[in-house]
Amino acid sequence: MSNTFQYLIISALSIALIMAVLLVVIMIFWRRKNQPVVNQKISREAFSESICHEGAYKLLPEVILILNSQYQITYLNPAAENMLGCKLRSVMGKDYRNIINLKNIKTNRTLHEVINNELTSSMEVKAQEYLLQTPNNQNFPVQLKLIPMLQKNDGGSEFSSLLVLRNISEQKALESKLSMLDAYDSLTGIFNRKSFDNEIKQLLESTHKHDSVHVLAYFSIDQFQEINDSIGHSSSEALIKNIVKIIKENIKETIDSIAKVGGSEFCVVFRERKIASGVKAIESTLKQVVDHTFMSRGRQYPVSLSAGFVVLSNESTSSARVLSEANRACNLASKRGGNRLFAYRSDDKEIQKLEGNFEWVLILKKAIQENRFVMYAQPIHLLEPNEYRKAFYHYELLIRLNDEEGKPISPDEFISAAEYYSMMPALDRWVIQNVFKKLSIISKQEPMPVFAINLSGQSLNDAVFLDFVLSEIKSSGVNPEILCFEITEQVAVDDISLVNKFISSLKALGSSFSLDDFGTGVSSFGYLRSLDVDYLKIDGSFVKNIATDNVSRGMVESITQIGHTMDLKIIAEYVENKEIKDILDDMGVDYGQGYHIARPGPLGAVIRQHQVVKKAITNL
Repeated sequence: MSNTFQYLIISALSIALIMAVLLVVIMIFWRRKNQPVVNQKISREAFSESICHEGAYKLLPEVILILNSQYQITYLNPAAENMLGCKLRSVMGKDYRNIINLKNIKTNRTLHEVINNELTSSMEVKAQEYLLQTPNNQNFPVQLKLIPMLQKNDGGSEFSSLLVLRNISEQKALESKLSMLDAYDSLTGIFNRKSFDNEIKQLLESTHKHDSVHVLAYFSIDQFQEINDSIGHSSSEALIKNIVKIIKENIKETIDSIAKVGGSEFCVVFRERKIASGVKAIESTLKQVVDHTFMSRGRQYPVSLSAGFVVLSNESTSSARVLSEANRACNLASKRGGNRLFAYRSDDKEIQKLEGNFEWVLILKKAIQENRFVMYAQPIHLLEPNEYRKAFYHYELLIRLNDEEGKPISPDEFISAAEYYSMMPALDRWVIQNVFKKLSIISKQEPMPVFAINLSGQSLNDAVFLDFVLSEIKSSGVNPEILCFEITEQVAVDDISLVNKFISSLKALGSSFSLDDFGTGVSSFGYLRSLDVDYLKIDGSFVKNIATDNVSRGMVESITQIGHTMDLKIIAEYVENKEIKDILDDMGVDYGQGYHIARPGPLGAVIRQHQVVKKAITNL
């Protein structure tokens, strides 16, 4: 049993005990409130019920304090003594304000203000977040439940306050981590595209007010897909970190801004720079990258960058436009051979082609017409030791594209272009048609292979796409049971009803569904209840760090436990080494996907393996 699961059980028991105590307290007050005015004196029986339930309090992991009407401490449970670093006997009868300091995190109000102004006139249980400062000057974020109650004394009874505090340091750390994920790239620690876009928007507002000038540079690693396929994700990530380090050496970090805006793409704003100064910094970056020696597995790989830049001035209209312009200039530099810098010029003919959508639209349309896309399959394999030794049967399908000279084009590049120019439905249709035909030759066997096909948001938002998929299943003769459709969490969140219609229609035929990139959305668990998926794919940004980062490890473990509670199979991406695989197996994660398990291979070869299985079964 994992530590997290044990903690959940203990927490559940603790909550049950607290609720029982609260119920007793509320019943006492209800009785007191409904007594006739002429009989306000509380009976001996009522007093005996209101005596502190010290036996229960001692068992609770939560911190319990009781204050009398003069704000003096009358009780601490063992958990409170632990957190505060003091014994009950040393603080009994002392004003709590001389021992601890509690201040509301949101309102900045002290606990004393709440007790003095609100508690005596209210029966409501207060539950808010406070910052607790202990006698040892330690600070803890805590969730405080403030409960009014009666306490027996020599003169009869008096109002007192029951404080229940739960240390929420881990919760706050997780929230901080999620906030960081929302604003920063998890690999490099620099801005992500969303944050950088907001940065540019604010910068343009300032530029229009103060007539300032800045230089926006866009960098892309040349032939990154080839390098990535050769060295694997872990080494590629090391390369990306090295590139970011070199870029940082050529910027003023306290003034300039840097972001990772794609898989192998970066942006920099050189603030308040003359064009010559910005160009000099960009050229210095390109030279340092070429001079950089990058080694992986004893082999040296040549690395270079392409770069484009645009000037930000009071004539610049929007962040989306300037980023797009810098990107086009960078693409032009890459097309010319890489390791060079291009400035965005609206009168440049090649730039005009890119801006007119002709270049990428023509490339993609021609590739579709000529069937130049190639499908690869990467195994998604069971991690349980006995199953792990068996043959692969579950795969994710990945699309690849070569240019007319046979050189690979990065998927990040052509898929981004297809999304930008709304060509993803055409690309998805090509995949569906070609993959269904190839898979149709696989007949029933044990276990049945499963092939996961990624679908874009643009396709799912197409009202006739579902009919197209159903028609292709029928015409190709493919067995729907071997089909699994992967949708990203963000796509699902955009239109739950449309996605559910698509899911229910295909699940009725026997197909399955996987929710990809899970964990990157703040409302992940809430939306999960609304989606009838079979697999939950944990985003690789959490998985790759589980050996070294406790927060990432906790996220993966929590997602796994909740997914299993909902009868879902859990898939973890980025299984890049044995240590990660073993940790995931110990957590109970069902499937893994990554270079440690297997690299992507041609789909045709995978299909032939399952034809061999079919023949072997037939000959038995």
